[in-house]
Amino acid sequence: MTDKRYWANLSTDDFRELDVSRAIAVLPVAAIEQHGPHLPVSVDRDIIEAVVEHTAPLLDDLEVLFLPTMAIGKSNEHIGYPGTLTFGAQTLIAMWMDIGASVHRAGVRKLMFINSHGGNVSVMDIVSRDLRARYGLRTAWSSWFNLYETAGLFDARELRHGVHGGFGETSIMLAIHPERVDMSKARDFYSTGEDWAQRFEHLGVGGGNAKLGWLIEDLNAEGACGNAAAASAEVGAQLLESGAAGFRDLLIEFDSLDADGLSRYPE
Repeated sequence: MTDKRYWANLSTDDFRELDVSRAIAVLPVAAIEQHGPHLPVSVDRDIIEAVVEHTAPLLDDLEVLFLPTMAIGKSNEHIGYPGTLTFGAQTLIAMWMDIGASVHRAGVRKLMFINSHGGNVSVMDIVSRDLRARYGLRTAWSSWFNLYETAGLFDARELRHGVHGGFGETSIMLAIHPERVDMSKARDFYSTGEDWAQRFEHLGVGGGNAKLGWLIEDLNAEGACGNAAAASAEVGAQLLESGAAGFRDLLIEFDSLDADGLSRYPE
């Protein structure tokens, strides 16, 4: 049977017949970019599609429609490395706005962005607010790596500095596509961000109260940061399970908010 949770699997007659006004449209956004010498450029796309696949069975009667993955994002911090594909910020904003307009025309009133690439975060924030202002869509966004549990899996150093192609992403790829991982090239990729954290009180890569505009080669010449050599498929499977559960819980919360922003289920 065709899975009716996926937007592209529905016919135009389905959209005419269904009441999608209570549905949440979910737009998975990712990237095609270098992830060091040991991982393919498909990492972010592969991960977000695995997150969707693991989340869908957990949704029970929740009305969710998964849009096709936007595989290419804003990745200009990686353009110094072959294989990286990127859109400019204005191009990406325009495309996501057009998708939001199409979702609105179909009668859907809520749109959630779920992301697997740090470079997309600022764009999601801009587009989510603009869609709310222009079309009245109730919008929200999150990155899946903010939804999984890290306790007992990551040490403090990896959690702060293993931002790209490190322990977490390599573990997940070992769980979902081990044939695409070359562990003979995996190692503990040191990040210059560790030096900056010791040197600066305010400036930083992700933490701190002032963020540097950085390219990946500013952090590591091989294009990866974090202890990929310690990765395991078992940890990757745990991260996926935890992330899917976290995403389910987020969607349940979003469902409780009506399109005007008031609680549908007041106490």
